[in-house]
Amino acid sequence: MGYHHFFKLFLATILITRISVFIWPIPSPTINGFRIHHWMYGGVLVAISLVFANSVLYSIGLGLLVDEATYLLIRGKTHEDNYSVRSLVGTAVLVLLVYIFREELSRGINLVSWLFRTLSAFWF
Repeated sequence: MGYHHFFKLFLATILITRISVFIWPIPSPTINGFRIHHWMYGGVLVAISLVFANSVLYSIGLGLLVDEATYLLIRGKTHEDNYSVRSLVGTAVLVLLVYIFREELSRGINLVSWLFRTLSAFWF
């Protein structure tokens, strides 16, 4: 996948997530008092994508992570916090940074995946 497709999928993930959460503001699932947020799914997808050098999973996972990063940084607690000016501006800044470094990020997955597989071959 080229870096243009990487960024389009990354941005689409954020937009779909934002629109979905805005239209259907249902609480995140909670397991034994632990609330699961979509950035956690994003982290899992990024980790899997690095193991298998899958740029589609990487784009989606990074989108889920970036979408909620500012919310976490401002210590958001409510649905309104997620759509506050600080949260939206912070997310826009992170999207801009990903756009600026989109080529490096899209190429980097292959390098990181190769490095991970090479190092894990020595450990296992």
